[in-house]
Parts: sequence; C-alpha cells; structure tokens
Amino acid sequence: MRTAAVLVSAMLLAPVPASPSAESEVTASERAWSEAYLRHDLPAISRLLADDFVGIDGRGVVSDKAAELEEAKAPAPGSSGPVLVREQLSDVRVRTYGDVAVLTAINTAQFSDSTVRYRRTTVWVRRGDRWQCVSFHGSRIL
Repeated sequence: MRTAAVLVSAMLLAPVPASPSAESEVTASERAWSEAYLRHDLPAISRLLADDFVGIDGRGVVSDKAAELEEAKAPAPGSSGPVLVREQLSDVRVRTYGDVAVLTAINTAQFSDSTVRYRRTTVWVRRGDRWQCVSFHGSRIL
C-alpha cells in the first residue's frame, strides 16, 4: 500500500512540459525582476516577489522580500562599493508542475568592478493572472 502511495505521489509531481505561454510568462517575469532591480523599481519587484519569498544568494546569504527590496534601492550618492550595471540570463529552462514553475539559468552579472557568473534556480507560483517568485538560489560558477 505504501509503495502504491509513493508511486502515485511521484506521478502527480512529474514535470509537465511547460506550455509555451507558461514558459514565456515565467521567463518574462524572471527578466522583469532583473530589469526592475537595475532600475531600482521597488514597486515592480514587490509585485514579482511573493510575501513569503526566501532567497539564498551566491554567498550563502539568506534573504526575504523586505531584504531584497532594501538591496534593490538606489545607492546613496557618493557611496562606495560595487554597483550592478547589467545582468544577462542564458541557458534558461522552465519546468512546470501545475501552478508552479521552476526556472534554471546562468546569470552573468556585470558589476562596476567585476563580472560574476552563477547558476540560478527560481521557483514561481501562479497566483491569479500572474506569476510570483517564492524562492531563489544562486551558486557561483568559479
């Protein structure tokens, strides 16, 4: 009986090929998040991230929605430190599980003083007519 339950559960969680619209919507949402971050567009980021968002960046730092919004603010005039000037996503792949989508990609982040590449995984949930990110994880590519 337990084996049957495990098999049924595994079948229910099997990835469903992403529909062209789901794949393009999630990919567009991912890119919109990056663009909003570069523009310091906090209202756009707030719409894209779920209230229960949890992120883990390439340094292992855990953040929530409030921390993401704080980090996305424009730097104060005269502040020092590297500034993100461009991001490029490549090798984007989207898998859907009903109203949940998992996006994986390579992100090339160009800062004012360096370029960093990392693999990213984001989990998106369809809520009504839009997708919201509930989880992010980045691992630096050395």
